[in-house]
Amino acid sequence: MTNPDSQTATRQIQAEIVAALDLETFGPTAHTEPTYLRAALDAGFDVIDLARAHEVSKRTIYRYLDRHDIDHDQPPSNGAARQLWNTHPDAVSGDD
Repeated sequence: MTNPDSQTATRQIQAEIVAALDLETFGPTAHTEPTYLRAALDAGFDVIDLARAHEVSKRTIYRYLDRHDIDHDQPPSNGAARQLWNTHPDAVSGDD
């Protein structure tokens, strides 16, 4: 059974994408198009937002970004570097 809260979050991010990109409707397979991906990233959506909206994995979004040669930051695949990548910036001490 699908969680109703996750469906609501998915619909909300879809609506935000439609509004920000001035689209008529949400295209469930738009994440495969380079112009859409560039526009969504330029509008401030991140890979997590796009994955949630299109109900695919982050890896799928990264693959399409790579396939279309779209510049993006990709997290390290494992280890301490991955943990650091996923840590909130305020949790890491250092120079401000």
